Amino acid sequence: MAIESSPSDAPKRPAKPTPADLQGEVAAAREDLVASIEELRRQLSPGALAARSGRALGGWFMSESGGVRPERVAVAGAVLLGVVAITALARRRRS
Repeated sequence: MAIESSPSDAPKRPAKPTPADLQGEVAAAREDLVASIEELRRQLSPGALAARSGRALGGWFMSESGGVRPERVAVAGAVLLGVVAITALARRRRS
Protein backbone atom coordinates (compact mmCIF):
# COMPACT_ATOMS: atom_id res chain seq x y z
CA MET A 1 0.00 0.00 0.00
CA ALA A 2 1.56 3.23 -1.16
CA ILE A 3 0.85 6.51 0.50
CA GLU A 4 0.19 9.30 -1.88
CA SER A 5 1.12 12.80 -0.86
CA SER A 6 -1.12 15.66 -1.61
CA PRO A 7 0.08 19.18 -2.38
CA SER A 8 -1.02 20.27 1.11
CA ASP A 9 1.43 17.74 2.65
CA ALA A 10 4.42 19.32 0.92
CA PRO A 11 6.75 21.33 3.15
CA LYS A 12 5.81 24.95 3.10
CA ARG A 13 8.40 27.48 2.14
CA PRO A 14 8.60 30.59 4.25
CA ALA A 15 7.07 33.58 2.56
CA LYS A 16 9.57 35.91 1.01
CA PRO A 17 9.67 39.14 3.05
CA THR A 18 8.32 42.17 1.31
CA PRO A 19 10.17 45.49 1.23
CA ALA A 20 7.64 46.83 3.74
CA ASP A 21 8.44 43.92 6.09
CA LEU A 22 12.15 44.60 5.80
CA GLN A 23 11.65 48.32 6.39
CA GLY A 24 9.61 47.53 9.50
CA GLU A 25 12.36 45.24 10.83
CA VAL A 26 15.00 47.90 10.18
CA ALA A 27 12.89 50.56 11.92
CA ALA A 28 12.36 48.29 14.94
CA ALA A 29 16.09 47.49 15.11
CA ARG A 30 16.88 51.22 14.88
CA GLU A 31 14.51 51.99 17.77
CA ASP A 32 16.09 49.24 19.89
CA LEU A 33 19.55 50.61 19.12
CA VAL A 34 18.56 54.16 20.05
CA ALA A 35 17.03 52.93 23.32
CA SER A 36 20.19 50.96 24.13
CA ILE A 37 22.43 53.95 23.43
CA GLU A 38 20.28 56.20 25.62
CA GLU A 39 20.43 53.65 28.45
CA LEU A 40 24.24 53.49 28.14
CA ARG A 41 24.46 57.30 28.19
CA ARG A 42 22.33 57.38 31.34
CA GLN A 43 24.39 54.69 33.08
CA LEU A 44 27.71 56.26 32.10
CA SER A 45 26.87 59.87 32.95
CA PRO A 46 29.16 61.43 35.56
CA GLY A 47 26.33 61.66 38.09
CA ALA A 48 25.36 58.01 37.70
CA LEU A 49 28.99 56.89 37.97
CA ALA A 50 29.50 59.00 41.10
CA ALA A 51 26.34 57.63 42.70
CA ARG A 52 27.36 54.05 41.92
CA SER A 53 30.86 54.63 43.30
CA GLY A 54 29.43 56.23 46.44
CA ARG A 55 27.16 53.25 47.03
CA ALA A 56 30.07 50.86 46.50
CA LEU A 57 32.30 52.82 48.88
CA GLY A 58 29.55 53.05 51.48
CA GLY A 59 28.97 49.33 51.13
CA TRP A 60 32.64 48.69 51.87
CA PHE A 61 32.23 50.30 55.29
CA MET A 62 28.93 48.53 56.08
CA SER A 63 28.38 44.92 57.13
CA GLU A 64 25.69 42.69 55.65
CA SER A 65 23.46 43.42 58.66
CA GLY A 66 23.72 47.18 58.08
CA GLY A 67 26.18 47.99 60.86
CA VAL A 68 29.45 49.87 60.52
CA ARG A 69 32.64 47.81 60.20
CA PRO A 70 34.99 49.52 62.69
CA GLU A 71 38.09 47.72 61.39
CA ARG A 72 37.56 49.14 57.90
CA VAL A 73 36.85 52.62 59.24
CA ALA A 74 40.10 52.39 61.23
CA VAL A 75 42.06 51.32 58.15
CA ALA A 76 40.63 54.20 56.11
CA GLY A 77 41.40 56.64 58.93
CA ALA A 78 44.97 55.38 59.22
CA VAL A 79 45.51 55.74 55.47
CA LEU A 80 44.10 59.26 55.53
CA LEU A 81 46.26 60.19 58.51
CA GLY A 82 49.33 58.76 56.73
CA VAL A 83 48.64 60.79 53.59
CA VAL A 84 48.21 63.98 55.63
CA ALA A 85 51.44 63.30 57.57
CA ILE A 86 53.46 62.61 54.41
CA THR A 87 52.09 65.76 52.76
CA ALA A 88 52.95 67.86 55.83
CA LEU A 89 56.48 66.45 55.97
CA ALA A 90 57.00 67.07 52.26
CA ARG A 91 55.90 70.71 52.61
CA ARG A 92 58.12 71.15 55.64
CA ARG A 93 61.20 69.92 53.76
CA ARG A 94 60.53 72.27 50.82
CA SER A 95 60.51 75.36 53.02
